Amino acid sequence: MIRNKKKILIFFTSICLPALIVISPDWLKINGISPCWPVIFLLPFSLENRPWRAVIASIFLGFYMDSFIISEVSYIPSLLILSLFWSQYGLRHKKIELFLGLGLMAIFGTALVDISIWIQKIILHSVLRNNWFHSWSIYVLISNAIITGLVAPFFSSWLLIAYKKN
Repeated sequence: MIRNKKKILIFFTSICLPALIVISPDWLKINGISPCWPVIFLLPFSLENRPWRAVIASIFLGFYMDSFIISEVSYIPSLLILSLFWSQYGLRHKKIELFLGLGLMAIFGTALVDISIWIQKIILHSVLRNNWFHSWSIYVLISNAIITGLVAPFFSSWLLIAYKKN
């Protein structure tokens, strides 16, 4: 019964992810930039599971996100690194005592995801000389990290509690 509840929870969160990406409410945005939802959903799953399960989940989540976003860049490398790091952290520190610790991990995770996308775009399009692109990327990185850091403690802690109960 516990295994079925965990499967239902994972299915429910996988259905909510595209809905939150597409219809993210305006009050959860900073100047049109919404939180990094893959980081928010991957964080509690990686903290609660072993590295191999977290890696598989990050690869599937990366493919899932890449299917919604039409671009040459991919979420997979950054989510893979984050899942390995967070699952190792979860193995060593079974108890996360601070509510804002999740927010801090989400800020660093979002920054890694945005920097990875930035680097991939630089490699693919060789836009090293375009100052507008770099100023826009820095603005998106900072805004995305701030809003994810504010939203992640609420959503990720709720998912973390739900995973621990099941």
